[in-house]
Amino acid sequence: MFVDDNDKLVLEHFFTNADKPTFALKNMHPSVQNYIYTGISRFPDMRERFLKILKDKGAFEKTLEAIRRGTDDPMAGLIGHVAERNRAMYFDMKHGSSAEGGSVLVVSENNPLYATEDQQDFYWPMTTMETSTRYSKKFDISRVYWEPTLMKSEFAEEVKDIITRNFALYEDGFEPVMEAVKERLKNAELNATISALDSLRTCIPLVAYTTIVLGGNTRATLEHFRKMLASKDNFIKEYTSNALNELSKVFPSFYDGLQPDPHVIERNRRLREYAEGLFGRKFEHVREDVRLFYNVPPEEQALAQILYSHVTVPFEAVLNKMSGFTENEKAELFGLATLGRENRRNPVRGFETRHLIYEIESSWSLWKDFKRNRMNLRFQQDMRGLAGWATPDMVAQSSITKEYEEAQKATSNLMERIYDKYGGLARAAATQGSRKRYLLCMGPRQLTVLGELRTCGEGDRGYRKIASRMIELAKEQNPRLFGHITDNYKSR
Repeated sequence: MFVDDNDKLVLEHFFTNADKPTFALKNMHPSVQNYIYTGISRFPDMRERFLKILKDKGAFEKTLEAIRRGTDDPMAGLIGHVAERNRAMYFDMKHGSSAEGGSVLVVSENNPLYATEDQQDFYWPMTTMETSTRYSKKFDISRVYWEPTLMKSEFAEEVKDIITRNFALYEDGFEPVMEAVKERLKNAELNATISALDSLRTCIPLVAYTTIVLGGNTRATLEHFRKMLASKDNFIKEYTSNALNELSKVFPSFYDGLQPDPHVIERNRRLREYAEGLFGRKFEHVREDVRLFYNVPPEEQALAQILYSHVTVPFEAVLNKMSGFTENEKAELFGLATLGRENRRNPVRGFETRHLIYEIESSWSLWKDFKRNRMNLRFQQDMRGLAGWATPDMVAQSSITKEYEEAQKATSNLMERIYDKYGGLARAAATQGSRKRYLLCMGPRQLTVLGELRTCGEGDRGYRKIASRMIELAKEQNPRLFGHITDNYKSR
């Protein structure tokens, strides 16, 4: 394995042992982790290969000296070579798998809540974490993203007024809601403060700043940032640029040359035009807050999912339309959805199908929790003022009910007027109480994980009810397949 004590010293600095068949990496730059990860399929002995690279590139002596001194970066002599090789593999040779190995963490502390919808719109193995709304009142008017387009529009003053109003209600409503919680939830599983804050979070405007931590591997972030670079949203564009600049300090040269997917904007524009040609811009409520579509034919499901995010009508209406399509109409829609995605190794997300499709219409605060279950496919619709708002149980039983309803009504009216002119930008005037519609698509395993987690006693009562209903609907369809799932909400 190693020739002398110098080899052993280097190996034991970067690996947990120098000679056992099971070991872990440590003290290693993420760029080098990625390099080693992608090379292991060609070279069976990782530690021996690592030593050879250091020596072949003339970096061994510098690395050894840095380890002994304990003051310099032992990776300094290798970073340049690794960075260039990683960049060439991904961008020049287009080997997507070469970007799997390095871990990435990006933190954004001044991040509007609404922007998390875009930043969390990805597959596993990426994940995120956000500021909790339940342990203290961390949100106030001093931490707001004033969306530039709205601040330059005819709605600027109304937006400022409604955001100020909702923050004031969030602040002043705490004691009245606490009184209601203490009176009506004497045997509650959560303490009174958490229950009150869970209820009051529906007052928080979506432009309030939160902290978001985005984590994954380099390949996942490359694909995700390429998509976000094509966004029209002011914050997302600036955030993505800043994040890539910071990541270049961790992965030198690796993100150089990353460009927005040139087809994303055009593909979405054409799909939205196509969808509006079928449904206009009308809004329809769902018949139930939670509905299950079970074992939908895969082609019709894929077509309906492709259009779902470009309309504001229920999934059933879209699915019925797709069921009546001719073969030529289906081919036309698939053609729009694959614009710029001819490479079959990168299939359109909308073609992924799972046989459990839940359509949910809930407050944004509950969407916030569900969208973080990243193993499920998610499809979301634009927020509309016509969708209305949700009133948490404890708010409805407190002395601020009337004031809350009036504030949410004013918010919804303003949102719909903004939507008429600026479309999806209406979400920048919304609160976490504003209602939103979305699909969660999953299989039995994902439902088990989501259902048992989201019905447990530590959860918000709102999403516990929804998760409980999801389990119930699945058991009605197939008790043998889903009967094992524990509904912690009903069994409490």
